[in-house]
Amino acid sequence: MTLTPFEFWLRGAGLGVTAAGAPGPLQAFLISESLAGGWRRGLPVTLAPLISDAPIVIVMTFVLGQLPALVIHGLNLAGGLFVLYLAWGVWREWRQPVAPYHGAQLYGAPQPAVAPTRSGLRRAVLMNLLSPGPYLFWGLINGPLLLSAWQRSIAHAALFLLGFYGVFLAGMMLMVGVFHQARRLGPRLVRGLMLASILLLLTFGFILLQQGLSGIFS
Repeated sequence: MTLTPFEFWLRGAGLGVTAAGAPGPLQAFLISESLAGGWRRGLPVTLAPLISDAPIVIVMTFVLGQLPALVIHGLNLAGGLFVLYLAWGVWREWRQPVAPYHGAQLYGAPQPAVAPTRSGLRRAVLMNLLSPGPYLFWGLINGPLLLSAWQRSIAHAALFLLGFYGVFLAGMMLMVGVFHQARRLGPRLVRGLMLASILLLLTFGFILLQQGLSGIFS
């Protein structure tokens, strides 16, 4: 069956919805950054996949299934430890008092200072590179589709990537907007949501550690 470039775009867009909505360490970190500093800290985190995915896409698309299992188990361990480190950082921030978010701040009043955005972006990029999720996603799902599109034409491959990343990043940005607005509901709710993001990060971190250790010692 011959697929048109537009049909490959639709496939990419559908997978972009799945990637944006699937819970994972990146989404949990994005939520914590958006709650702590609003869109100024959350929005740069959405760019992390554009930076970290390039080498992952190349390796997992053109070296499909040739990496030894030990590499994936090692990524599980490294990713789990780093996610736990991020959870510790968010917990330290959670212990600090949250400044009230007044509606007047939406209309030109001075905004509270937030931490530099590059720090969150660097941590998100490193987390993606150390997590096995992107490697498995591109190795098992996106990679074969991209390779199939590439074998047809550059246009097919480009539209597949455009559909995937366009929808994926749009979904992440929507998440930033939602949790930025959640800050208006009061410091108590913000602290509760931040605590939930810490628990999510801890859960994902321990899951990655368990998968890595069980794979190595099985």
